[in-house]
Amino acid sequence: MGLTVLNLAQADVYFLVAVTFDVLRNLGYAWAAYGIIMSLYAIFSTVGILASVMYFCPECRSFGESINLIRKRASFVLYEAILLFWVIFYLVAPQLYALGTLLLLGAVIIYPTTLFMYSQKRAKPSNIKRMLSILSGSWFVFVTLALLLFALGTQPPILGVSLPYAYQIAFVTSSSLFFLMSIAVADPIGTTKFWAGQLLPETIIKPGHRYLILHDSGTRTMSFFSSTLRGLIESGARIIMNTSKNDWLFGSLSLSDPHFNTWLKNGKIVLADSKEDEGPPKEGLSERFSLAPTEMIHLNELSGQDLQGTIAPVERDPRDKHQTLALAQVFLLESSKAPRPQLTEFLRRNADIEFLNLSESTDPFSSLVNLEHQKIHGSSILLEYDTNSNYEAMVDKFLSEGISNAEVCVYSPPSPVSSTGQSRESG
Repeated sequence: MGLTVLNLAQADVYFLVAVTFDVLRNLGYAWAAYGIIMSLYAIFSTVGILASVMYFCPECRSFGESINLIRKRASFVLYEAILLFWVIFYLVAPQLYALGTLLLLGAVIIYPTTLFMYSQKRAKPSNIKRMLSILSGSWFVFVTLALLLFALGTQPPILGVSLPYAYQIAFVTSSSLFFLMSIAVADPIGTTKFWAGQLLPETIIKPGHRYLILHDSGTRTMSFFSSTLRGLIESGARIIMNTSKNDWLFGSLSLSDPHFNTWLKNGKIVLADSKEDEGPPKEGLSERFSLAPTEMIHLNELSGQDLQGTIAPVERDPRDKHQTLALAQVFLLESSKAPRPQLTEFLRRNADIEFLNLSESTDPFSSLVNLEHQKIHGSSILLEYDTNSNYEAMVDKFLSEGISNAEVCVYSPPSPVSSTGQSRESG
């Protein structure tokens, strides 16, 4: 994640600038104190952006794209406003500086640390969890210790007491914490970088996309739905089920998934009927201040009659004020209710709907080597092939098996194999 490393590198530069201004202040340049304050403002703002990017939009590849997304978050705007008021109090209203410092202390502790902790909870790999633990812990210690020492070193004293060399002690202790944070982000697993996808549970359902899933109502289908819903909910999505409690999907999930009733109680899964009657699900404090993504996934069961026409994309609910991500729709269709000619014509009319067939064999690749899918899941497989052979069919079976088991296919840099997978995806 180059953007995350860049953000922390910027914070390191601002820290060095603050140290430089402190040297100038000790040499008798009183104006350097203003430079220290502005450098601290830049550090706090940059780390706030870092925490926001890691949680709200880790997939962003540019600074402009990330800012465009996180600036819509009320929590981020409030955080930046508190930083700005702290600077203003110092420059034009010194009598309010102590109050501004208390507000700043609360903001810079709660906001970045909370987002680091949310990201840690959502991340899957243990090494990424450790990295985020280091970030949240180091940042918490840095903020509390550094701001306390800076307050003790301010002249005239704002806490009623002054500590000699407090600024120097703050910079020395903070440098080790910044070094620890930089090492954690730049080299979390002994390499030079980590991927944005490691901060998010893997799922094939993406915001703004529409899917038609053909199934046979079997145990494999329920396993697919359970794992997919779990990944979506852990990534912060809310599932809107356009079904009733008497329908197959609701009944099967409530019996097969032990987490289903908890999700329903917590508002992670919402029945469309109750949503219409009661309005949008009630928001907790974290959701009110946008401390969690609000991606909406609409689940719909189709019948054979629904294949006759065109299905329009679902419209945003104007009552869901904090919904910033594009809606996703998932249509479920039992294979016995889907004549192939009718299904083909439906997909032609609704060209934006992606098709996933769960009614076919789920282990076309594993069966070739006489293994179950769980045996090859997570394994490294070397495929040696002749360019004159039909190796594309083997790759296609491997990709089909992964997709049928709710797994995401990630392609390596351009190669004949990745080209085969991407052509299959576009087709």
